[in-house]
Amino acid sequence: MPCRPHGARHGGHDPGMELTTATAKLRPDTGPDTRPNTRPNTRPKARPKAPESRQLLNAASGIVADGGWAALTLRPLAERLEVSVTVLSNHYGTRAEVVAAICAAALAGEERLFGGWRAMLARLGPLDGATAADLADTILEQLSVAERSHSLLFIEALQASSWDDELRAVFAPWRDARMRFWADLGRQAGMPAAVADSGWLGGYFIDELAYSICLHHLPSYRMLRRLCLRRLFGVPHTGEGGAALFDALFDALDYQDGEIAVSHGAPIAADWPGRAAQASALALVERGVSALTHRAIAAAAGVPHTTLSYRFPTQHDLVVAGLEYIIANVLQAVDGGDRGTEPPPALARLRTGDGGLDVGRATFALALAAARMPRLVPSAADMRRCRGVNLLKLLQRETPPLPSLDLLAAQVASIGLIGFTHTLPGGARGDYVSAYGAMLAYLRVGAPFDQASLAHHSDG
Repeated sequence: MPCRPHGARHGGHDPGMELTTATAKLRPDTGPDTRPNTRPNTRPKARPKAPESRQLLNAASGIVADGGWAALTLRPLAERLEVSVTVLSNHYGTRAEVVAAICAAALAGEERLFGGWRAMLARLGPLDGATAADLADTILEQLSVAERSHSLLFIEALQASSWDDELRAVFAPWRDARMRFWADLGRQAGMPAAVADSGWLGGYFIDELAYSICLHHLPSYRMLRRLCLRRLFGVPHTGEGGAALFDALFDALDYQDGEIAVSHGAPIAADWPGRAAQASALALVERGVSALTHRAIAAAAGVPHTTLSYRFPTQHDLVVAGLEYIIANVLQAVDGGDRGTEPPPALARLRTGDGGLDVGRATFALALAAARMPRLVPSAADMRRCRGVNLLKLLQRETPPLPSLDLLAAQVASIGLIGFTHTLPGGARGDYVSAYGAMLAYLRVGAPFDQASLAHHSDG
C-alpha cells in the first residue's frame, strides 16, 4: 500500500495537489491560489451580536430625527443597526421594551452630559443673573447643535408621552433628570425654590430647546433667545437699547416675501373647509404634524380625499389651516367674553376646553416638525416671536397689576408655561394653574420691566 505524504487528507483529493498547494503558500514568489474551494464550509456562522445600549440610542435618534416618533418601529431600527428584527427582539423584547431601553440609555447619556455642567457649577458657587443667562444660552447651544439628534429624540418622546401612557412611564426619569438640572441652576442663580421647583423653569427650557433646534441658523432668533434668558434670570436693563433691540428682532422674525403665512385672526371657513380646518387643528394638538395626512383629515371632514387635496394640496396647507383655526378660537376667547375671568382659569380652559384647542401644544408641534420640514421654518419663527402676545392681554387683567409689564416679560412667562404643559398628561389642570401662580409671583418680584415695547405689541 503506497504511503500518503505527511499531512494529506482522506477523500477524493489528489495528494500531490495538497502538497503543491501547501508548498505554494510557503513560497513568497508564488501568487495566491485562485482555484475555487470546493470543500464545504462546516464552520458555524457567528450569531449577530445584539446592539449595545449606546448603539441603540444613536440608531433611534437618527430615525426620529429623520421621520419623527411614529417612524421609530422595530424594522427600521433593526435595519439601521444591521441586525435582524429577531435579534433585536430576542435581546430587548417588544417595541415597548425597546423604547424603555432607549430611554434608559438616554438617561445614562444625560447624566454624563449634565454631569460636566454640574461639576462646573459646583466650582462657581452663587450665580449672578448675567452669568446664569450666559451659561443657559451655552447649554442650549450645545443641546441644539452638538446634541441635536438626541435633543430631537427627547422633544419627540416628550410630545408623544402626553398621549402614550406606556412611553410616559419609561420616559419620566429622563424628563425629570433634565427638569432637576434646570431647577438647580435656577436656585443657584437666586431664584426662589418654589418657582424653580414648580416646573415652570424647566418648562421654559423645554419650549426654547424646541425652537433652538429649528431656528438656530437665524441670528435674530439667537439674539432674541439671549434677551429672554437675561430677563428670565432678572438681569437689570440699562437704558432704552434693550427695548429697541427687542422690537428689531421681533420684526426680523416676521414672514418674508413669498413665504406662506399663518394669519392671526383669519375667519373660519364655512361648510367642509371649516370642518377640515378643525380636524387639522385637533390632529395637530393631539398627535403633532405627522397626524395630518390627507386621508385622515378627509375622513374627519366627511369629504373625498381628492376634494380635500384640491383645496389643501400639501401637508403644509393643512398645518396652516389647523393653526389658523386654533388661533381664531384663542383670540376670540382672549379678546371676547372672558374679560371677567381671572387669567389662571382662562388659561386652563384654553388648554383643555373647546375640544382641546391648545395653541401652545400646536405651536410646539410646529416647532418640532420644522426641524425636519424646512417649509415650516418661517411659520415656526413667526410663532416664536409671537410667544406671549395673547398671555400679555391676560396678564394685563391681573389685580394688583404687574408693574411695567412688557412683551419680553410675557414671552418669558409664556415659554415656561407652554413647555411645562408638555410635561403633563393631556387635559391636566391643577399643576398648570399652580405653575402659573409660581411664575406670577416671580414676575412680581423680578427685575423692572421695560415699558417701551408695550404699546407697540399689545394689539399684536
